[in-house]
Amino acid sequence: MMKNLGPNVFSYGYPAPVLMVGTYNDDGTVNVMNLHECTRTNAGDLALCIGPRSKTHENIKKRRAFTVALVNKNLIKEVDYFGIVSGHRVPDKFEKTGLKAVKSERVNAPIIEGSPLVIECELIEVVRTNNFTTVLARIVNVAADESVLDKTGRIDAKKTGMLFFDSFSNSYFSLGEKAGNAWVEGKKYL
Repeated sequence: MMKNLGPNVFSYGYPAPVLMVGTYNDDGTVNVMNLHECTRTNAGDLALCIGPRSKTHENIKKRRAFTVALVNKNLIKEVDYFGIVSGHRVPDKFEKTGLKAVKSERVNAPIIEGSPLVIECELIEVVRTNNFTTVLARIVNVAADESVLDKTGRIDAKKTGMLFFDSFSNSYFSLGEKAGNAWVEGKKYL
């Protein structure tokens, strides 16, 4: 039997990948935010829900470029800190973590070292709603550490060790076991 819990239980929704969005500040220093509201569109672009008052939002509008990095357990303390502290209040928050970044060769944004996978993006447009904006971006490049590739050179999700944010419990979880094969499991009904 289903139990009604009300609309607020859903909070941010289902478990979603924990990501770091990297941009440059006006003085050239690195700014990073914790984000778990990002999806690929049917057009092959990225859609990110970012608060319009955040430093990252401001930087994206100015620079028209950013990176999105997957996070694993090695980066859990840093990404959690990036979600706690505002870049407006603590402009050197990236430096405080001791992480390093290199400039992307393709977009005007930092690539955070230690991430297993980085998506380099250019801004398409910002769509404003009541409290949030959706940042639509073209994927320019995806760079992956060789350690997360399979024998054929494709990304192996389990090797990334990617973390997920679960808003039901306010916890981070890592990727579980493979449950089945997409576009195969349902063929028994064909």
